[in-house]
Amino acid sequence: MLFSSLLILCLLAVLVVLGIAYALRGRASSAGGVLAFTRVIAWIGLILISGSALLGIVTALANGEMNVQVPVEPYWPQYPSVISVTPDHAGTVHSEITTVSVTATNLSFATRGLLAAGMLVSGLAAAAVLAAVITLCNKLISAKPFSGSLLRMGRLSAGALAFGTLLGQTLTGIGTYRVGEETLRVDGYASVGEQEFPGSSPWPEPTFSINYEFGPLFMALAILVVVELVNAGMRLARQNERLKHDTDGLV
Repeated sequence: MLFSSLLILCLLAVLVVLGIAYALRGRASSAGGVLAFTRVIAWIGLILISGSALLGIVTALANGEMNVQVPVEPYWPQYPSVISVTPDHAGTVHSEITTVSVTATNLSFATRGLLAAGMLVSGLAAAAVLAAVITLCNKLISAKPFSGSLLRMGRLSAGALAFGTLLGQTLTGIGTYRVGEETLRVDGYASVGEQEFPGSSPWPEPTFSINYEFGPLFMALAILVVVELVNAGMRLARQNERLKHDTDGLV
């Protein structure tokens, strides 16, 4: 796992360096260089997000080994029963575990399907925004930034980011809960010796919880505002052109 993370970081660093070199090579205009650099970074992000989502989906559907952070009911360890602690943190420290890392295979098809669908929807939402950024950079570089297609793409990308992210988080949350039920739920056990557990099970008990992140929703609202500003500017430009045309006809 550590090797894969380091490999991805090294690949990302190489791609960023290559993107910067490409963007700055032969660019006389600073604006053109910034747009080229932004477009390259957006392509890099699109490739990485698409590859990561595709790998996760294939792993889920192929019943491969998956690592999932499962929400559980708060349980031990308790704060240790000690005395003469210097400094004394007993009044400020509260110890409980609310999530556990589960590495599982042989999950049910419904669970794997929910996890794969969550990754697919979330990946498509992020890819839609990056595709809109690439399209805008292309139009700015070609000196054709304002068009009806750009407005439609902006609205679609904002909608995809907002609803796609929320839907993806919901599907992933339901799938994660099912992973906990299939791997952590204990119906009965036999204790060796005089062991006491604070809960009904010696294992953490899974619970249903969906962690919603509203950052993408706020970003989608910002995109919509920018799109409407561009739309208002386009209307003003068309009105000015008509007014100029009418004025020239009167002279």
